[in-house]
Amino acid sequence: MTYYPPRYLFRRHEIVKIVRPAKSFLEIGAGSLKLSLELLRFFHNGTLIDYNKNTNTLFQGLPPSSRTRLNLIISDFLDYNFQDTFDCIVACEVLEHVPQHLEFIQKMFQLLSKNGQLVLSVPARKKYWSLDDEVVGHIRRYEKEEIMELLHENKFTNIEIISYGFPFVNIFRRLCILWAKFYYDEKKQWNQEKQSQESGIIQTGRLANLTGILVNKYTFYPLCEFSTLFNKLDLSNGYLIAAYKA
Repeated sequence: MTYYPPRYLFRRHEIVKIVRPAKSFLEIGAGSLKLSLELLRFFHNGTLIDYNKNTNTLFQGLPPSSRTRLNLIISDFLDYNFQDTFDCIVACEVLEHVPQHLEFIQKMFQLLSKNGQLVLSVPARKKYWSLDDEVVGHIRRYEKEEIMELLHENKFTNIEIISYGFPFVNIFRRLCILWAKFYYDEKKQWNQEKQSQESGIIQTGRLANLTGILVNKYTFYPLCEFSTLFNKLDLSNGYLIAAYKA
């Protein structure tokens, strides 16, 4: 059975509830393509952009029925000249890696169709900064007021922010910190770009598949449902945001 990182499972649970079905979507930082396949349930077609060339290998391994509805671009989002606009733009765990995050948000706004939806996730609360943030290429964590102000300043409306996955993502964060300590000396030598690229690829192989028997969207469903009780409280170390272009 397919393995999904626990944090992804809690984020996915909320995304599939808030995303609005439409014609087209753009996913920035598609990484392992797990969310890309989920989004195809809601859209006719999608464009994916990621600057990690390994994503192309994963893309070639998708079922032909999925590849025909998806277009993968290997490039930096800020450098690429898009020819289309999109009904929805999704960028999960991306903005915290970007030095020019204001320019990044402005470009997403420009690429959205009228009444288009933006779905973002970012690591929450500066007080949670840890070794794990350092080795995966994070530049910052966000406070709720900060991300709200950034989106308001760039003309987004109907902004909703939830603090997803509590208490479980906070527990798993401690495990990530322990894991980061194990790899700290190696990954600290990488530049920020490589740290960011590697952070978006989910591990595969026999061990990951065996772990998937216990860690998957079915076994985690009760935990995900329980965590929704805390969505409106600012307790988690991750935010999920939905906003719109009027």
